[in-house]
Amino acid sequence: MPQHVLVPIDGSDHGFAGLEYSLASFPDAELAALYVVDPASDRDATVGATESPLDRAETRGEQALDRATDRAAEHGRDLQTFLRTGSPHTEILAVATERDTDHIVMGSHGRSPLTHPFLGHVSEAVVRRAPVTTTVVHETTASIDERDLPGSILVPVDGSEQAEAALAYAIETFPDASHTAFHAMDLPFDRPREAVEGTYLEELLHDHEERAEAILESAAALADELGATIETETAAETPSRAIVDYADANGYDQIVMGGHGRSLAARLLTGSVAERVARRSPLTVTLVRGAPAAD
Repeated sequence: MPQHVLVPIDGSDHGFAGLEYSLASFPDAELAALYVVDPASDRDATVGATESPLDRAETRGEQALDRATDRAAEHGRDLQTFLRTGSPHTEILAVATERDTDHIVMGSHGRSPLTHPFLGHVSEAVVRRAPVTTTVVHETTASIDERDLPGSILVPVDGSEQAEAALAYAIETFPDASHTAFHAMDLPFDRPREAVEGTYLEELLHDHEERAEAILESAAALADELGATIETETAAETPSRAIVDYADANGYDQIVMGGHGRSLAARLLTGSVAERVARRSPLTVTLVRGAPAAD
């Protein structure tokens, strides 16, 4: 369960949606908001202005942090605030390390021209490099306020330790949520079941179905150990597409998944499936780093 949560903001609605999510989701955590002044983003001086571009950017940052503090106070919460200058993703990761942060929550995009459902370049850089669990909030502040968080959570599973860690995180952090373990069978063919019956592909399909059953049984057993009951579902589709489509079509409130799965990427990089889901999902996505603790 998160203890020290860092919420980067940039004054945009998506940035504040990350704060709203954190206030609703982590009532016992220590929260901190970070605004990074990027000298490269505001170089043009305004004619007749008495402030330099950097001074104006710092003023905007202070105003955004004041607004965040006020919003936290409305929830009866304290909020630490930090104003830094530099490359945004570099400063976010640096502050996270300095503060011993165990969770980063940020909007999917801020003031960049990139729009939903794609990540902005700062969010994507943090997602790819953060060594701690990271939540990407794709929704607006109003949408987050309307949700009854934690709500229903879809947890993709593939038999990996990272997937088990994600399931344990979802159950332990959000015990009042409804949880569904979901396995996407990445079949090497695109044909309906009736089209492969009686062919060599039927055995291959059977193998995938048996593996899916074993993975979901393992997920249910883990949930039982944690004192929870979960639903289980499968789909025969490319994993990243299946996860996004299933969560969206079935009204889930958020997705929690391992930062990388069976094919481990470089130590601090997300796996390709997790990264694609974080990019494309219209819902909030949490990428969990770290394997479950040994017995």
